[in-house]
Amino acid sequence: MGCLIESMNEPVFGLYLRGEKHNAVLSPHMMKTVSSAEDASSAHVLDQALQNVFGDRGLTRKLKLAQNQGISDNATSIINGKPFITDASSAITRLVQGNMPNLVSFCRSLVDQNPWERGSSQVELPDEGDQSFCEANLFALVSNFVGHITTTFLMGDAFVEAFPGLSEDLGTLDSSYVTLFIGTPRYIPHPSASAGHAARDRLRHIMSIFHRALVAWDDGIDPGIELRDLDDASELVKDRMRTFCKLELSPSASAAGHLSLYYELIEHTSKIAFWTITHLFSDPPLLEQVRKEISSYVVASRPSRQETGFPFDEPPRLSLDIEKVLESCPLFRACYYETVRLHCAGITSKKLASDITLSESAEEAAYGLTEPRTYTIRKDEKVILSHGSYHHDSRYFSNPDQYDPLRFLVTDPATGKQQADLNILAPFAGGLYGTTNGAFIERTILIFTAGVVAMWEIEPKSGKSLAVPGHKISWGAFRPTKELRVKMKSRV
Repeated sequence: MGCLIESMNEPVFGLYLRGEKHNAVLSPHMMKTVSSAEDASSAHVLDQALQNVFGDRGLTRKLKLAQNQGISDNATSIINGKPFITDASSAITRLVQGNMPNLVSFCRSLVDQNPWERGSSQVELPDEGDQSFCEANLFALVSNFVGHITTTFLMGDAFVEAFPGLSEDLGTLDSSYVTLFIGTPRYIPHPSASAGHAARDRLRHIMSIFHRALVAWDDGIDPGIELRDLDDASELVKDRMRTFCKLELSPSASAAGHLSLYYELIEHTSKIAFWTITHLFSDPPLLEQVRKEISSYVVASRPSRQETGFPFDEPPRLSLDIEKVLESCPLFRACYYETVRLHCAGITSKKLASDITLSESAEEAAYGLTEPRTYTIRKDEKVILSHGSYHHDSRYFSNPDQYDPLRFLVTDPATGKQQADLNILAPFAGGLYGTTNGAFIERTILIFTAGVVAMWEIEPKSGKSLAVPGHKISWGAFRPTKELRVKMKSRV
């Protein structure tokens, strides 16, 4: 699309996709106008995703638009609400502090390894050489660990214990997302289609079991031995279950709704966490700067034998204050923003309920024009907001293909302190349930990344420096084109 944009030199142009016209909008000012317009809805994207990707059997799609949008809006308002963000930050911080020292356990036996080390993570101890290192597939390990921790918070311990292989199927669904979204049937001889449909069916089955058990628990009925204790499921999931019950949806029909929200929160978080970690460890000077910046608020330690009085070494410990990190670590936050800019597959689709007029800002018109251009897009037409094109436009971001978090650092004129300016990145791509860059997702990614940076050393299995892989198209954020086989060692 980049070559097409440069040749046309227009901030708005028409595209025909599968026989339907879409208006592509590239101007940041125009994108903000469309994003804030009350008569511009993304309900059709949610509906298509529920049907094609998450396997909705028809009940959810046949709901009135107001009911369907109400489900979406309710989830979005909870996710962005202060009580949920506070509870999530506290719970995920506690889980990361407890589990980060065991990100890799240095156990040879699969039986003794943690759930996130098994399967595609392929955590192994070398047969010879330095035994203080172990090898792992970094993307799979980060994805499985983030998935395990975030699922524990969202769905509860009983769910994680009952369905330990969930992350593998979720990754397969993410890898097949685009193929499924466009409606590719199961019988087409395409690996993404067959694998994606199979993974989706298994995930839907799990979500229907969970919904049935959660409804029973909410009604005071024994939900069964597998999911007996569901008290620790998050209020977000419980509220969603009750909403589906009010709409009289069956467990099977509710499964697509549960799966879509679960997928959006887990997969986007794990991919951006991986890209952030990879960039930091591929740039040793930047890594040291970040470690120094967060060192007062994220501390990895191991009590000595003299301190404990025991004749053996205590396990490592991690302490993490996410509020202090957010307040006092602008470079670290800027690294996250730069990762979002480079690695988010940023496209938002809107359908207009009324005509809309879009105009360039004076600053945009200054690029070779005498005055701002104005466009009118008609009712019922669809608009594509190409955030990725804006984020890689050299007019707004110098050396756009280069990872440079310093571009997000600004000086507060009142205090003289540096801070990370999120507005430089706006407008943000929309997900199925609101923006993909909300406070919950930012905090979760920073918690995971800070824990890894403080606790672990990561090196490539071969070569001198970690190489950032290329992009594979997916929803929300790109997947890497290949795995990164790395060596990991505890810093304490």
